[in-house]
Amino acid sequence: MTPKTRTARSTRAPVRSRTPSRRQPGRAGGRRARLVIALVAAATAAAVLWMALGSSTDTQAAGEPVERFMHLHGLEIAPWAPDEVYVSTHQGLIRIDEDGAWRFVSEEPHDFMGFAASPTDPHTLYSSGHPAQGSGLANPIGFMVSTDAGATWTPRSLEGQVDFHAMAVQPGDGQVIYGWDATGGGLYRSTDGGHSWQTVAAPQLDAAGGALSLAVHPADPDRLLAGTSAGLLESHDGGSTWSPLLELPVSAVLTVADDPERLLAYAATPDDGLVESRDGGETWAPLGLVVHDDAVGHLAVHPADPDIIYAGTFGEDLHRTRDGGGSWEQLADAGRPH
Repeated sequence: MTPKTRTARSTRAPVRSRTPSRRQPGRAGGRRARLVIALVAAATAAAVLWMALGSSTDTQAAGEPVERFMHLHGLEIAPWAPDEVYVSTHQGLIRIDEDGAWRFVSEEPHDFMGFAASPTDPHTLYSSGHPAQGSGLANPIGFMVSTDAGATWTPRSLEGQVDFHAMAVQPGDGQVIYGWDATGGGLYRSTDGGHSWQTVAAPQLDAAGGALSLAVHPADPDRLLAGTSAGLLESHDGGSTWSPLLELPVSAVLTVADDPERLLAYAATPDDGLVESRDGGETWAPLGLVVHDDAVGHLAVHPADPDIIYAGTFGEDLHRTRDGGGSWEQLADAGRPH
């Protein structure tokens, strides 16, 4: 199937600055913003349904090859496993191995929502979401941890209380973690690896409709980015106050651990798509990926080769570039791996 992508790329001329005079989304941009809102609303409604039912009822055994997956909820390339890609889904956790094989790895097929890898502890992953049938865990799961690369999971905190749909770990020592609770609890922050949490009053983020995606600056745990339907927002005080960084609907944002000034964001308009900043958000350039009737919800960058970028969409597509956005290939289409 022909990838639903735009492969042509400009010569990296900035597409806009962060100044108030930058172009605002027009009518087409407004339609795309509404599409993002609708997609996220559908995902949230599905999560509420699973909470009402009490658990996930799908069964996918660990080690099984992936023929079809539902709801791409997260992407991670951990520094301790740079040649593997983890994909969190409604049916369990998937690992894409170095040879391109897709396999389910979680022994219990939880509905993994917010998802992140520890930058410091080998084989350690974090997630939130809803429990597999028969697991005996509360719904929602709260904040849970795997120390065996996703095979088994144990709730660490907030069990039965929160459902983080967006989660970010500060790349430094891995102790500062942020989560956005889709059940209405708002923004949470932990400074001890998720053992304890504090709620953060963030009225500006609430007014923007909440966080679709979160990212923490590699060198400053108080500098937080949030992709929202109202734009890309930036906080310098741990999420209490926010200012606009890019005034376009942004469905995904990512910081790059080894390059503190490099940011990636998916601007959900027909003319922008995946954009990159090399100066902390002052200017942005296109990276050649615009998906149609869909939006990118999750991004991952290879820790040793920053030209390798993965982009997963709400419509369950997965795209990859190996040359920094010069060309793209589609690895999954509507939940079916190629």
